[in-house]
Amino acid sequence: MSKKTLPDELQGLIHAHPVLKRLARAARGRGGDTHGDPRDCLPPALRDRVRLVQEEQRWLALVETSATAQLLRFHLPRLERALPSGQALKIVVTGRRELGAAAPGKAPAAPGPTLDAHSATHLRQAADYIDDPDLAASLRRLAGRAGPGGET
Repeated sequence: MSKKTLPDELQGLIHAHPVLKRLARAARGRGGDTHGDPRDCLPPALRDRVRLVQEEQRWLALVETSATAQLLRFHLPRLERALPSGQALKIVVTGRRELGAAAPGKAPAAPGPTLDAHSATHLRQAADYIDDPDLAASLRRLAGRAGPGGET
C-alpha cells in the first residue's frame, strides 16, 4: 500500500519548486477576488447544489439536504474568504422543493383498506341493531369500504 501524502509534505513540495510556489501565491491572492461568483471556490459537484443569497448583514447559503450542508461546512472557510466584504455566512437547509408540486399537507389520501363482501354485510346488519345513531353511522361508513363486489 502506498504512503499517503500529508498536507505538510504537499506544501513542502509546492514551495520547493519556484513555478509552483508562484502559482500557489497567485491562487492565494485570488481568494478575495470579488469579480466572479463566490461559489467558484467550491468543488463542481457542490457548487451546483448551493445558492447564495445576500441579506442585510450576512449571506445565506441555501442547500436542499443536511448532507449537502455538512459538505459545505467543510469548505466554509474558503467560501467565507471568497465572499465580498467578509460578511458572515449562515447555512440554511431548505429541503427539496419542486415547482408545481402540491403543498405537503394537501397530498391526496391513499385509499384505505378494503373489506370483503361478507364482512361488509355483517357490519351493516350490526348497524341496523345498534341504538346509538353515531355508532351505527360509523359502522355503515366502515362497511362502505368494501372492495369491488362488496355491495350486497
